[in-house]
Amino acid sequence: MGQESNLPNDNKPRKGGHAQEVCPEQEAGSGPEQEVGSGPEQEAGSGPEQEAGSCREPGNNASSDTNGGRQPASMKARAVTGAVWLFMERGGVGVIEFIFAWVLARYFLMPEDYALVGICALFIAFAGLFTQGSINYSLIQKKDISEGHKSAVFWVAAASALILYAVMFFAAPWIAGLYEKTVLVWLLRIQGLTLLFDSFCVVQAALLTREMRFKVLFAKTAMTVTLAGVTGIVSAALGLGVWALVLSTCVASFTGCIFLWIACRWRPGVRFRLKALSEMLGFGSAMLASNIINNVYASALPLLMEKLYPADTLGYYNKSKTIPGKVSETINTTVANVAFPSLSAFQEDPGRVRDMMRRFIKVSSFATFAVMAGLFAVAKPMILFIYSDKWANSVVFMQFICVMSIFLPMDSANLQAIKAFGRGGAYLLLEVIKNVLGFGALIAALLLTGGMGITGLYIVMAVQTAVSFICTGINASFGKKLMNYSVFQQLRDVLPSLLLAAVMGAAVYSVTFLRIPYIVMLLIQVPLGVAIYFAGAKLFKMDSLEYILDILKDKLRKKNNKGSAG
Repeated sequence: MGQESNLPNDNKPRKGGHAQEVCPEQEAGSGPEQEVGSGPEQEAGSGPEQEAGSCREPGNNASSDTNGGRQPASMKARAVTGAVWLFMERGGVGVIEFIFAWVLARYFLMPEDYALVGICALFIAFAGLFTQGSINYSLIQKKDISEGHKSAVFWVAAASALILYAVMFFAAPWIAGLYEKTVLVWLLRIQGLTLLFDSFCVVQAALLTREMRFKVLFAKTAMTVTLAGVTGIVSAALGLGVWALVLSTCVASFTGCIFLWIACRWRPGVRFRLKALSEMLGFGSAMLASNIINNVYASALPLLMEKLYPADTLGYYNKSKTIPGKVSETINTTVANVAFPSLSAFQEDPGRVRDMMRRFIKVSSFATFAVMAGLFAVAKPMILFIYSDKWANSVVFMQFICVMSIFLPMDSANLQAIKAFGRGGAYLLLEVIKNVLGFGALIAALLLTGGMGITGLYIVMAVQTAVSFICTGINASFGKKLMNYSVFQQLRDVLPSLLLAAVMGAAVYSVTFLRIPYIVMLLIQVPLGVAIYFAGAKLFKMDSLEYILDILKDKLRKKNNKGSAG
């Protein structure tokens, strides 16, 4: 692949008003949208109260251009660099989280425990869509936001969470009866408290994302993962069983909420105009409907699995997602957190969005292909060595999930571009088409494989994998219309990395045919995979590797310079 020599100069002035707004508080005066009852207070950026609603500390202002706005000259480079660095930092947190999960799964808990918590998580995640998957997206996507917009999102999210938690509380006995597991009643009621905690910090999280303050978000994740892991292990050691997972989840959610309130200086106003809410409902309602449809489809297999297969099957499935699922979550979160706000900043310049999209897709795919191909190849020795033989049924599930996640960066980047352009209706239409296709294929596969046991479930997973590839193509098809970046151009950009990952994966997988201890097998496979992929990327001069190495060198140089100055 050649270098992207056609990228525009990052020092050129940006088009569009939003291009000059990285921090949402850098707005002009409130004008007619001033809050009712706000008295002499002004919108952030309008005078002495400039920092009133900002997530930034006083004095932490970016350099300004001649117009007094925030200078976005390095937005593209900063966004892509942030994506790479955020991916690596979240990967480090993932390692910590994995260690805690490994201790719990190997020494304390059983597959049935994970199945119970998995059922609760499905219902809580669905309820969470109404508080964290709707109008809060508008705080990131809109060109200009006021204090009224922020307060409206906060109070709507808080009120929605209280109502939904009350419904979940009283519906818990019915849900427990549906699965014939009475323990689910209080498991759901206690774990459901996370819905409240998460809703109370939804605006703070959105503002930090809009400002691209990823180090703060990373610190929050690192802290909550550590506290949750310690809580889980201590609780499990005390014999609390499945409650160890519930308590660790609640601790993570509660401490994360407290952290965001401390890190973000914005506080909600008591009153807001209904007009501020209505301005965000169009895009936000489309996001909500899309997320509901997507969540129903994503939850269908686990819910049906619990009803149609042995009780521990969902536990095997959930455990198989621990490592590839964490990698997928890291990729998806990284791309979404960086791509959505940065692409939104240039929504009036499709050419610039296309250039940023190319870099996002190429760099993130380069890393994803290597990780997923490697995990597919080492799935058997990794699960059997780390978790023991009792989790052997998770091996094939894990391999399917790795294949299913291979094009996740392309999928996620295209969806973020559609959202960045404010095309909520198109986003919703895509979700309807994809999930009708996926749900139909899932039901057909379940009916055709009924009575085949876990082998039938493997066939269902294969069908879902094929559907995921088709859905990626559907998402990417909008790239041609929005920014002149077609499906075939995207595939051409990532093809070299995909072929190299396939060769590496095949070489690493061949080691599993040796009759050697699993630990020895892993010690051979991991270095072999890294060496093949790195050497191949250097040999064929893949620019994604050079880009990542340049970022690492730049970070190290800045740290060394800072150390020398100190």
